[in-house]
Amino acid sequence: MKDEFPRVVLEMVQNCPTPMKTISEEVGKPYSTLMRELDPGDKGAKLGIELLIPLMKVCNSIAPLRYMAGHMGYRVASMREISPDKCSFHEELLDTYQALVEYHRSMMEDRSPEVVAEYREVLIRQLKEDFVAYMERRKGL
Repeated sequence: MKDEFPRVVLEMVQNCPTPMKTISEEVGKPYSTLMRELDPGDKGAKLGIELLIPLMKVCNSIAPLRYMAGHMGYRVASMREISPDKCSFHEELLDTYQALVEYHRSMMEDRSPEVVAEYREVLIRQLKEDFVAYMERRKGL
């Protein structure tokens, strides 16, 4: 786990659509310092734990948290309220179909377990949204 965790954090930042210079500004670290701290091969620089949550927020990812929970035999669950995010029941179902495709594709492409776990959590959330939309639809019938 010691060598894997820094790679999980690095992968989270690399997969983030936000440019690295913007990430460094948002977490309050000089660009070159952050790049050194994220480099698993640089034994002279370490990423401090106090930077982990700001990085996860900027990257909009909980991959490191999922990684840690998985190694402890747990799974991270969202505390956000579940509500459909599409205009119609059918659109909600199509959204879930796309999430399932992306989840399966990530496994077929042999992506890292942390990336696959993120797709799994998106799929689970989509399934929950489907159920809420289904129940709302039944109330209206």
